[in-house]
Amino acid sequence: VDTFARDNLPPADQWPTLLLDGFDYPEHLNIGFELTDRQVERGLGDHVALIGNGRRRTYKELSDWTNRLAHALVENYGVRPGNRVLIRSANNPAMVACWLAATKAGAVVVNTMPMLRSGELSQIV
Repeated sequence: VDTFARDNLPPADQWPTLLLDGFDYPEHLNIGFELTDRQVERGLGDHVALIGNGRRRTYKELSDWTNRLAHALVENYGVRPGNRVLIRSANNPAMVACWLAATKAGAVVVNTMPMLRSGELSQIV
């Protein structure tokens, strides 16, 4: 497990005020799972989750898509929780699916725009 991002957070006194009163969040939360698989568990699998590129995708479709991508990241590329994954994409459903999949794998996602050139990308990388 890669703890670099967690280990290098600013001191807690520099964090923004987190207004979480009234929310019963667990100690650990995977937002990729919550935004896809959990919605299917709640019975919303047939509801529209994404609209883009002339197509509507349901939560079930999004869940299946992101699970396949997350498994590929872990099994084929060795992504482990805390690893950074750079996504270079325009705003579209595939970018959303990649982001959700990387978070399901526990990665820290770094989104970039396709307009960035090598000099700008090298600074980010």
